[in-house]
Amino acid sequence: MRDNSLTTDDVISALFTVTPDIVSDFPAAAAREMGFGAVPLMCAQEIPVPGALPRIVRVMMHVDTDLSRDDIAHVYLGEAVALRRDLAQ
Repeated sequence: MRDNSLTTDDVISALFTVTPDIVSDFPAAAAREMGFGAVPLMCAQEIPVPGALPRIVRVMMHVDTDLSRDDIAHVYLGEAVALRRDLAQ
């Protein structure tokens, strides 16, 4: 959100996915504690593909912004850069 100059007021909704090895909590619960209480949030599990990276949480946010698609910063942390080297910054 920082990289795209967004606030929680800009977020329309968010979809979180987690790899099957993440079972301790819902990412949406953590997001609500961070100020996303009024934002519709949903969690789902990634397809368990053999050889996929473990311990990955992804979020796809639907936002209201004046940025063009080319100007959006797609943030991938750590080894998750391998998921989309074409988009990672």
